[in-house]
Amino acid sequence: MRCNKRLSLVILLMFFSGLLFAQGTITGTVSDAEGNSLQSVSITALKSSIIVITDAKGKFSINPPPGSTELEFSMVGYVTQVVDVAGKSSVSIALQPAAGSLKDVVVVGYGTQRKRDVTGTISTVKGDEFKNVPIANAAQALQGRASGVDIVSNDGSPGGGSTIRIRGTGTLNNSDPLVVIDGVPSGSLSDVNPNDIASIEILKDASASAIYGTRAANGVVLVTTKKGVYGEQLKTTVNFYTGNANPMKFLKLATAPELLLLKKETFSNDGTSVAGTPWGDDKLGTQRTDWQRALFGTGKITNADIAIRGGNLVSNYSISGNYFEEKGMIPNTFFKRYSARINSEHKIGKRIKVGENVLYSFTTGSGQDTRSTQAGLVWSALRFNPGIPVREADGSYGTSTGKFDINNPVFTVETSDALGKTNRLLANAFAEIDIISGLKFKANFAYDQAAGSGYSFSIKDQTQARTNSQASLNRSYSESTSLLNEYLLTYNKQFASSHNLNVVAGYSAQSFANDGFSAARIGFDDEAYDQRILNSGSSAGQRSSGGKSNAGLKSYFARTNYSFKGKYLLTATLRADGSSKFPVDKRWGYFPAVSAGWRISDESFFKNSVSFINTLKLTGGWGQLGNQDVPDFQYLSNIRTGGTYSFGAGNIVNGSWVGSLSNPKITWERAEVKNISLEFGLLKNSLTGTVTWFDKNTKDMLIPYQIVSTYGQASIPNQNIGTLKNRGIELDLAYRNKVGKVEYTVGANASFIKNQVTLLYGNKQEYIGSSTYGRENMETSRTYEGQPIASFYGFKTDGLYQSQGDIDKDAGIANDPNKANIVPGDVKFRDMNTDGIIDDKDRVSLGSPNPAVVLGVNVGLRYKGFDLSLSFAGALGFELYNADRMAGLDANQVFNMYAEALNRWTGPGTSNTIPRLSRSNVNQNYRSSDKWVEKGDYLSLKNVSIGYTFQKPTIAGTQFPEIRLFASCYNAFYITKYSGYSPELGYTDGNRQRGVDVAQYPATRKLTIGASFIF
Repeated sequence: MRCNKRLSLVILLMFFSGLLFAQGTITGTVSDAEGNSLQSVSITALKSSIIVITDAKGKFSINPPPGSTELEFSMVGYVTQVVDVAGKSSVSIALQPAAGSLKDVVVVGYGTQRKRDVTGTISTVKGDEFKNVPIANAAQALQGRASGVDIVSNDGSPGGGSTIRIRGTGTLNNSDPLVVIDGVPSGSLSDVNPNDIASIEILKDASASAIYGTRAANGVVLVTTKKGVYGEQLKTTVNFYTGNANPMKFLKLATAPELLLLKKETFSNDGTSVAGTPWGDDKLGTQRTDWQRALFGTGKITNADIAIRGGNLVSNYSISGNYFEEKGMIPNTFFKRYSARINSEHKIGKRIKVGENVLYSFTTGSGQDTRSTQAGLVWSALRFNPGIPVREADGSYGTSTGKFDINNPVFTVETSDALGKTNRLLANAFAEIDIISGLKFKANFAYDQAAGSGYSFSIKDQTQARTNSQASLNRSYSESTSLLNEYLLTYNKQFASSHNLNVVAGYSAQSFANDGFSAARIGFDDEAYDQRILNSGSSAGQRSSGGKSNAGLKSYFARTNYSFKGKYLLTATLRADGSSKFPVDKRWGYFPAVSAGWRISDESFFKNSVSFINTLKLTGGWGQLGNQDVPDFQYLSNIRTGGTYSFGAGNIVNGSWVGSLSNPKITWERAEVKNISLEFGLLKNSLTGTVTWFDKNTKDMLIPYQIVSTYGQASIPNQNIGTLKNRGIELDLAYRNKVGKVEYTVGANASFIKNQVTLLYGNKQEYIGSSTYGRENMETSRTYEGQPIASFYGFKTDGLYQSQGDIDKDAGIANDPNKANIVPGDVKFRDMNTDGIIDDKDRVSLGSPNPAVVLGVNVGLRYKGFDLSLSFAGALGFELYNADRMAGLDANQVFNMYAEALNRWTGPGTSNTIPRLSRSNVNQNYRSSDKWVEKGDYLSLKNVSIGYTFQKPTIAGTQFPEIRLFASCYNAFYITKYSGYSPELGYTDGNRQRGVDVAQYPATRKLTIGASFIF
């Protein structure tokens, strides 16, 4: 009985003790030192497993269990704080930034590092900066957001890619940077949903990039996708936007009456009769079609994505899916992407962590040829006769048969039947083990596969000028796979409170395999869609081809980061790469780098004497990087089979021949990089900035070897004989402040770069040419020693001859055999070598397509629930070659002309720029010259976005999720004097030709509206 009473007493005391120490619900807010709300702060009830996360306003609510009287507040980038909440029902906490501000942690090769400790040059672009921007490729999001990075849009086609150049073009070969997605080297950003990206780091110098050795000469782009957080409550985010895409500009062309007038004048000037020619038909003088507007319509963009993220004490996860579709303003052009991503990470006990990142994407699309001279679709729309209707009264397509050698562009696009598909899987799994305190081992295995197929059917047609006597079908398939295995040791240790050491060492092996084939047949009796298969075509007109290749890369690497008292910093890196692309004795390349830093602002003498500078860090580095992105196995000679040889009448035998010569000494391209940076922060670090000087020299550049023409038909391997220099200054500035309830940020960056080929063949007369253009069949660009890569090349002009007297007294043509054919109104070409003859020896450099300055300005504004962002991008100090203007003013052609031709020379003093109209063109007035070179300088508002966020509104008693409504405009406007569609012109012959306008798919202005929901 007494025992029962005692037991009851103990239970009663425990009950009241529980009541005494139970805290009930505790609410509160968490902010930073400046009073800004902090989202995603972890609050842990100590002596328990209860964890909650602050919401977007920094608010939280937690129910600590009995006996738990302390809450721990933690967030990356801030000092962890423990607060006693005994007897309290609410608290307000202000977290202090951790030393070096860990919120500025940046991703580096094989790890992360505090920004304050980084000695290399790295630019970071956060995913939130380009969230819901209507782009298919994340590369476009980098434009104007990072110094030293030049983004060149290839064209405005749906899903069209952008070319990334980091610190200039470093080689005549592939200059694309290495793209690494979640630690896996991968080739493309087009498969990643931009809304899935947490951050993009651009590694620009040798110290930052050398750990990637052989593939880092052109820089490295590290993409980190969004992941869940340990202890994070389940959060679902849904984004949706839709909108239209329209032409930014229409070019001014001659109307039908104007064109007829110009063509008749052309015949009159040549002293020939217009009778019997198409221009003798006055019906062509009636305006029937504006072919630009007939071809360009309204495109449409649709994006929808969903992401589910969260975690508990031992796991985190992120699952997302995306649908993106862009229908072009030109019919039958589109890009569509379906993608899904799974990222997760799990703790097994206290020492083991495992995880995976999986991306699957399916992309499909259809494009049109907008690059070919006289066959490109946009070129055709600019040239097709405005006196011809889109369709005749009987419904048939308007045609120029028997009049002009060109097809109706609407017919071309509406009868087009082409499709490309790509399936992409990029997956990696990793395991990380804490061996002992400070020492970790990580194994990473990755698989990358891309399988693509192509389909193109051309109908039989006899109605258009360029007839097609038989229908044809082309099919293709290609597959590339890559296997990666990496093993990594990381050691972190602090000694005697002043010495910090981080060492990374690893081994990597990656294999690459490519396989593909194509097949075609012509002669389809039945062109119905269900009959457009190869077996329906004639076997008499079939052809096929295929091939496969394999390559491998093995690497060892190590990096050491050391700091003393957090003020004196040192980084040393070495990577050794062996590539199967090169012969055994040239296979291995060694790529060292070293950099150092000094945090001057941490010195006592500086703190005590300079108050307005809060941060000042000086860094400098040197290193070597490699480039192996050249054709495989050029050290071997190639033998081809399938040829025939004749040994007299009727004696034909099969045989083989040398398909390519070998270069047994071929090896890496190597880039040597030096740079010095000064990082600073003023006004309590409200104003921050970095100034960097860099000098990048490419050595052993692989270029085609010059050989005599009698060597035969074998292809020539590259030789390591070129050098190239990119030197410049990068500037980044950012200002953040708050006025009342208005928060704003302004960021600006600029890159000043000079590009020069310092050695080609050791002879300044030798060059590497680009593809040719126009009826004169001249290159627009050449690469010479001592000049920028892909400089424009041609004749200089000095206006027009206004009279016969001007021709007679021109010493530049005194000895020219063509002088007698030159008449007033022709172009006056300059005799650059003063020999009295205008010939190819007078061609000179006409300017560079490589910008001297690339800049960007980004503005963000937030007031209560409103937000506004503007992103500007621009480039200065470069030229563009308007090859389409050359074609559009050439009266020698039978096509439509630019309206500018109405200002042609018709007599002395009438014009000094646009020559007389003539079909004979004996003076070759439209040859490659500075008449077609224009300033490319521009400033563009790339994106403007405005939105309003409703913080979990309650309507009619029902609480809704957080909702943000927004509207944006991409490619809002250009400020430029360039006369073409857009001053953003990409590459049309690799790095040998840039900035040449051949009537590519024009840029479009995209207007979108959308909404985001956070549950």
